[in-house]
Formats: sequence, structure tokens, C-alpha cells
Amino acid sequence: MPRRSAPIKAEVPDEPMDTSGAQQKETTGWPTDELRMLSERVLNTYDTPTDFAGVPCQEFDLTAFLDAIHIDIINESKDKFELEFDLVGVEAPIANAIRRVLIAEVPTMAIEKVYLYQNTSIIQDEVLCHRFGLLPVKADPRQFNWPTEKVVGINENVDCAEEPAGEPNRNLVFDFHVKCKRNPRAVPSDTAPEALYIDSSIYSKDFKWCPIGNQAADFAADPPRMVHDDILVAKLRPGQEIEARLHCVKGVGRDHAKFSPVATASYRLLPTIRLKEPITGEAAHRLQDSFSKGVIEIKEQGGVEVAEVVDARRDTCSRNVLRHDDLAAKVELGRKKQHFIFSIESTGAMPAHELFVDACKILAAKAAYLRSVCEPKWVTI
Repeated sequence: MPRRSAPIKAEVPDEPMDTSGAQQKETTGWPTDELRMLSERVLNTYDTPTDFAGVPCQEFDLTAFLDAIHIDIINESKDKFELEFDLVGVEAPIANAIRRVLIAEVPTMAIEKVYLYQNTSIIQDEVLCHRFGLLPVKADPRQFNWPTEKVVGINENVDCAEEPAGEPNRNLVFDFHVKCKRNPRAVPSDTAPEALYIDSSIYSKDFKWCPIGNQAADFAADPPRMVHDDILVAKLRPGQEIEARLHCVKGVGRDHAKFSPVATASYRLLPTIRLKEPITGEAAHRLQDSFSKGVIEIKEQGGVEVAEVVDARRDTCSRNVLRHDDLAAKVELGRKKQHFIFSIESTGAMPAHELFVDACKILAAKAAYLRSVCEPKWVTI
């Protein structure tokens, strides 16, 4: 069998890494705090000179860092479940850490145990229990303690007759019992199930909270309940019945998605659009069509239609304008590297602004723990 020779390594002289990117961008007039978006590339993506080995940088100043951070509330829904704000003055790792903590580490209450006493519907027991577990529960998790025992799997050999009473400081208990019947007042010509039957469709409003211990007094002002009353759980026909008791516990999204307090938590960088020269006439209309609605407006100046950037925030950064060779030379696209447009949509367990505050507290606790672990090692070094 022929032997395969080892690959020959070419002698390439060592060249120092080019760490003058920041200076080059400054000399070409491109802001150092912006990404530069080309048709197929994104340039100027570094954060600080500390991203490069051997580049001198100033000593970190905590006071200056904190003074540069500010938050601007842009929009908040009436029900407090949706929040849009600008987080300015931080780098991407911090913004992404807050986003990840929001999704996976801010706790909520969710249905964990379903004691199913009766299910004669067409939905299998496992599927029905899974649907129960994904219903968002309106309860403040900060008023409950973490469960003391690890959640056991499905092969736990626990009979429904052995349902535990629950702990007032750890559990919420809901009762669910619905049976479909024929409507004696239905008109013979009716065909809609809602008219022919009673309780043909069961919703999240059919869950009844069962206080345990002193919960009735503790939560009198804001009783625990499902976030929405109109979530369809199942459909029944006469004679079919579902009876269950549901126990809620405190948990986090990294253990199961049902504990995640947000439907979505995302951010994007603030777009920047600069016109290097006036764009008029037919080219102005093509420029307007290349961006999202509301970004470019056509204004008349001296009898000539001129394009003007009115709201770069609305841009989705599609870069469609770069498809036109004549426009690409007249437009500069970028994104502010330390200006994050944050969007938080709560599932309803807690207001979105409270979720953000809790996420920051959790991140701060993680940083404090890391420091407590590392400080003894710094002393020895």
C-alpha cells in the first residue's frame, strides 16, 4: 500500500497582526462607534482596543462607564406586557447577557404536577397535561420559595389518590372540572356546537384557584389566576368530562420553556443612514422604495423632489439600496455599536419593566459571585 507523504508547510514569514483598524477608520472619516454595512460584509465590528493583543488602552474607569449608560423608554403597552426601550452605552456582551437572563433565568410560577382524575375527551392524557403546563399563570414568583425536591420524571408510581396537599409558600393549586352537556334550550335548526351543547369548548377561565394555608388572605388583593381567560384548552361533546388538580411551582426557563417569563426578548442595533449628496427625482423614489416605510421621505425643494432621511430607526437593515449601483455610491449604512433597541414581551406573569429589573439584579448577583470566587486567587497571584 503506498504511503501518503506528509503535507509540506510553506515557509511564511511571521507578520504582526494589523491592529491599526481603529486609527484607519478614523482617518477615513468613519465613526469608530458604528458598524459599517457593505453589500456582503460588515466592518468595524470590534468594541474596544482591548480586543487586540498588544494594543495599549486606557485604564478602565468605572465611574465614566456608568455615567455613559442610560435607558430611554420608547413605548410601553397599556397592559404593561410589552416594552421597547433604548439601552445606550454598553457593549454587546452585556446586552446579550441581559437578554439570555430574561429568557432563561428570571423565575415564574407554572403548572408542574397534574393529578388527572378523569379524562374522557379525545385528547390523550399526556397531550392534555402538556397543554395545561404551558398556560401562563398570573402570580408573583417573588412571594414563593423554590421547590425543595427535584422534580421526578413520569415513572414516579404516584397514584392520584396520593395527591399532596401542597405547601403555601411553595405551591399554587388549581382545580379544573368541566363536563359537556346538551343544551335543553337549543333550537332544532341550530348546528353550531356552542348553541347545541353546554361547555363544548373549555377555556383557561375554567381553572379555579384553591387557596392553601393562609394564601386566601395573602393574595386577596390580586388572586392567582391564568393570565388570559380565553385560551382554548380542549373541546368536548356531551358525556365527555375532564377533572384534574394542578400544582404550580417556581422555576426558570433553562429547566423548561413553560417557566420562561417572556414570549420574546430581543434587541437590535440602531441603524444609521447618511446621504453623501442630494438625491433627487426618480432616484429619490427608488431610494425611498429601498427602505422600510417611514425611513425616507420625499420633500420638494425649489420645485425639485429631494430624498431625506426622517427616521432611520424604522430601517430593517435589508441593504436593498446597495443593489442600485448609482445609489450605493451616495449612501452610507451603519449601526451604532453601543445603542441597543430592546424589545421585551412578557407572557403576562409580571410586567415587562419588572422582568428587566429582575434580570439586571440576577446578572449583578452572578457578577458578585464570580468576584467572590476570583478575589482569593488574585491575592495569591
